[in-house]
Amino acid sequence: MERVKQAVGGDEPLFRAFENFVARAPDADLDRLFEEVDASDYSLRDWVEALVEFDRWIGEGGTPERPFAEMVGYVHCCTLINAPLVSLPKLKVIVNQSLTEFGFERF
Repeated sequence: MERVKQAVGGDEPLFRAFENFVARAPDADLDRLFEEVDASDYSLRDWVEALVEFDRWIGEGGTPERPFAEMVGYVHCCTLINAPLVSLPKLKVIVNQSLTEFGFERF
């Protein structure tokens, strides 16, 4: 979690929200998350913001489960939406729009 804490800097509310998300995700695999981040054009902070947004969206649906691997996979797919050489929009916005438009059928 130290790498995440460094990535979000002084944004303590974001770090705490991510910690709470990971605590509710029994299959949390931070190494897999770091691999996905390293292979993407987005920073770890962007991914943390997107996963916290995803967690918020699932919570609004009243679902207590947090399928970490599937959520990371969903965010990974969202990173592929952008056309090459186009400036990167906020990842959490892409995730929010994708969830709103397409949903998440894990459950």
